[in-house]
Amino acid sequence: MLINPNYKYNKSWLNRYLIVNLLIALIISLRYFGPHPYPQDTISFLFIVSYGIAQLGLLALLLLVGLRIFARLIKVGWVFRSIAITLIALALSLLLADTFVYQQYRFHFNTIVFELMIEGGTEIFSFSWQLWAMIISIILAFFATQIFISEYIRFKYKEKFYSLKPMVKIWFVLLLCGHGIHTWADAMFKKQITQQARYLPLSFPLTAKSLMAKFGVVNIEAQKQQALLKQKKVKSSINYPLQALQCSAAEQQKNVMIIVFDSWRADMMDKDLTPNIYNLAENSTRFDQHFSGSNNTRHGMFSLFYGIPGHYWQTILDQQRSPVMMEVLKQQEYQMGIFSSAKLTSPEFDQTIFASVDGLRTHSVGDKPYERDIDLTKDFINWHQQKSNDKPFFSFMLFDAAHGFSIPDDFERKYKPSLDDINYMALNNDYDATPFLNLYRNAIYFMDQQVAKVIAQLGDEINNTIIIITGDHGKEFNDSGKNYWGHNSNYSTYQTQVPMIIHWPEQEKAMYQGETSHYDIPPTIMSAALGCNNDTADYSSGQSLFEKQKHDWILLGRDGYYAIKEADRLNELDRVGNFTIYDNQYQEQSDAKLRMPVILNAMEELRRFNN
Repeated sequence: MLINPNYKYNKSWLNRYLIVNLLIALIISLRYFGPHPYPQDTISFLFIVSYGIAQLGLLALLLLVGLRIFARLIKVGWVFRSIAITLIALALSLLLADTFVYQQYRFHFNTIVFELMIEGGTEIFSFSWQLWAMIISIILAFFATQIFISEYIRFKYKEKFYSLKPMVKIWFVLLLCGHGIHTWADAMFKKQITQQARYLPLSFPLTAKSLMAKFGVVNIEAQKQQALLKQKKVKSSINYPLQALQCSAAEQQKNVMIIVFDSWRADMMDKDLTPNIYNLAENSTRFDQHFSGSNNTRHGMFSLFYGIPGHYWQTILDQQRSPVMMEVLKQQEYQMGIFSSAKLTSPEFDQTIFASVDGLRTHSVGDKPYERDIDLTKDFINWHQQKSNDKPFFSFMLFDAAHGFSIPDDFERKYKPSLDDINYMALNNDYDATPFLNLYRNAIYFMDQQVAKVIAQLGDEINNTIIIITGDHGKEFNDSGKNYWGHNSNYSTYQTQVPMIIHWPEQEKAMYQGETSHYDIPPTIMSAALGCNNDTADYSSGQSLFEKQKHDWILLGRDGYYAIKEADRLNELDRVGNFTIYDNQYQEQSDAKLRMPVILNAMEELRRFNN
């Protein structure tokens, strides 16, 4: 095996090797098209074929350039082949993994996903050993296949040189064809074509509206509308709050407690599933049309504490600015008890929501979510027993068992049949969701029992404690029939609507009934409990639930990908102004038109706190 081949031999072997693996990559990439309907016309089909081959061919060419540099530097044949085999096996494994991510969430691996994998670890991605064994087996199978292909080519075509020039010419034609069609379709606002470019990873298709406008081939009216919808880049500073707060502590201060279940969807609260929360709700106000500000923890929690859209997250993080609600609580000398099952460092809640909390408890003890839920409950009880009775307290608890589908082995499985472990690779449109959904229900039932211990610890103090129980976002189990599982993949009601219960002692007047959101929580607490007299628009996109007026829309999402929810439909928009309209069952309404007054008012809210 220790040979010193000439460069031409390496080059010929590498050319054949990459062509074979490009074909494998194209086959794997067919999985990206599974969640989508087939192209409805010839030009759409021509685009996705030409653009798809050109896009993956471009990635292969970049890999070829890198490997040829290695070939010139490395003089030992088996070392060079080992490097090539390793890189390509890992690249194909990553491509296959990305297809699974895309099928469930409709986005590709990105910096946020890698950040969560590295910093969050098993607290965010909790896989069973069987699934890890399957993942490792797939990677090993890729390596074995690559070794076989490599050696077969090396011995079968040892004396035959193979040039890539004909293939590169074909690739170049397909590249021109794919980007040319996209440039035309983008100028003419042919969404059925341009939306296909998002199916593939690292996709940056060509656009040229300005140039085409000079030749009079652009749909001018559609271009104007898209320009209005296009998000402006958030400025590096934020004017939050808009006016200095005018707050004075009440003579009889109430305690404030916020309990959040990670991934708790709206239809998962009743007397059987959550008996303890249900009993509390019987003597509280229950909101059955309540929405988080997003479909993920980072931006859902942001909306709950800041009362403004997740669009402002990065600016707030850059400045490490805490919510005005937390600042006022601190000014009024509330004792702080913050207890989270998942780490408060990923997402960076320690630098945002709880940046002003001294001695912040950033994590719980335990390898599994249910163990950390038990630990946070225990720590809250200890903290509550030791706190001073002379000052009010603010307490926050974030339970994680439902997010991680985690329950103790000896815990009663009330809902059957129930999975023991989840094989995420098996999830598809034909998968029976019932056992999966029952595992989720059992985890919620477990968390409800932890909340019972928290409520019991309050004792008589419950009569002077505002208790808010809700979810940070929802959870989907292919409810729309589009192979969506989990959250963070769309803004349907399954992923954004959450339970909301508010226990408010000595409530003097009724709270608003109708569609409400997390944006309404800070103004409700600040105006009714913390004595803040400002117009709630000074610091929130919501309204106090004691003074709320009917609102025609709710903002959902984050910078770059957001939605505007109306009563009868959902408008999803991206940074460049592309939009899709869905009904309340998340079925696309291809003929529906945007209601521009609603859209423009909502978009103004995305800019209102910018400096």
